[in-house]
Amino acid sequence: MKESTLATKIMIGILCLGVAAYLAIYIIRGWGGELATTRAYTYSIDVGQEAQGILVRTEIPLAGGNGYVDQILPEGAKAAAGDPVALLYDDPSALTTRQSIRALEAEIEQLQYALGDRTQSADAARLDAQVISSIVSLRSLAAGGDLTGLDDCALSLRSMVFKRDYAYGDTGAVDQLAQLIADKQGQLAQHYHSLNQVSTTVYAPASGVYSAGTDGWEGVATPGILDNITADGLDELLHQQHSPAPGTVGKLITDSTWYYAALLDGTGTGLQSGRRYTLSFSGDYFGQLSMTLERVVLDGDRTLAVFSCRSHLADTTLLRLQTVDVVTQRIEGIRVPRQALRVETVEETAEDGSIRHVNRYGVFTVVGAQAEWHEVEVLYTDESYYLVRPARPDDASRLRAGDEVIFNSSGIYDGKVVR
Repeated sequence: MKESTLATKIMIGILCLGVAAYLAIYIIRGWGGELATTRAYTYSIDVGQEAQGILVRTEIPLAGGNGYVDQILPEGAKAAAGDPVALLYDDPSALTTRQSIRALEAEIEQLQYALGDRTQSADAARLDAQVISSIVSLRSLAAGGDLTGLDDCALSLRSMVFKRDYAYGDTGAVDQLAQLIADKQGQLAQHYHSLNQVSTTVYAPASGVYSAGTDGWEGVATPGILDNITADGLDELLHQQHSPAPGTVGKLITDSTWYYAALLDGTGTGLQSGRRYTLSFSGDYFGQLSMTLERVVLDGDRTLAVFSCRSHLADTTLLRLQTVDVVTQRIEGIRVPRQALRVETVEETAEDGSIRHVNRYGVFTVVGAQAEWHEVEVLYTDESYYLVRPARPDDASRLRAGDEVIFNSSGIYDGKVVR
């Protein structure tokens, strides 16, 4: 009985030792972990400051009166003095007539395009391929949501179909096409006659860029206020509210140069008059514009900045009060994870013989089967990464974009075999 109990105890002890050894090996492996690496790559970031501001333009409101407005010109289109820009209707049914006119004009344009192109020599097999290609292009534009070239693509497809009928010997297709154009033109003339009896045309009083939107700021936010405006004055202006005058049918922007007056917190922005800066819009208009800083004023604890631009006027006609990011610096470097950056404290001897401790920053990369140390300078810090550059750019073993960076393994030193 005693011998059996002793043997059982010995077996239980051996089993416990085995389990303990297994757990110890598992913990040691788990503590050390497998070598984890990632690729360093070139990255750039725009550093700037948020600004509240207003778009300032030279604008003329267009008075039309009461009624139903229909634009002749699209938003942001150029108009010469005396050009018709909009139609004013007394009868709401005239809007339906106007839509019918536009549809007929588009159909006539397509038919004339096909008729005028019929005399070109056409090979039937080549036309079949072109028809298929046009269908594919039309489908791609529609699927991608790109409607900019949709009209031209549809016009080309319809023309190819008519040319294909002509190439296959349908000689009556040409006569049918000409008759169809004549019928459409007759319908168009009738619509124009009925429309002229109930419409009033609004003409451009000067040359400029047409916009259908008015907000009441046209006579307030003018370039004349920008020479003497202060930060307090702009702040007061930004809190004002204005409404368009009754009966306006749009506005005409008569100067191609427009401005953005901005208010920034603090006076350490580093903005310099005469330089170009990138303004990043992210509200009603999404994009980045390069603008020239015309005037900068440090006023108390705020900065007033007036920017000018001579492009993208047609894209910004409807913008007024906007919040933007003024990009003051673009930082380019090599992006590495935060875990990959390591700090080494070394002793340096100063000129007076004193010893000082200096922190050096670097990363380990895998070269062959070994770890290699690269000293770097930190350019920018983010919550998840650093932007760095080599401390010695001419060093042959410097950190480069594409290097395999070690970022979560302990006990690494220069020259250690890691694979």
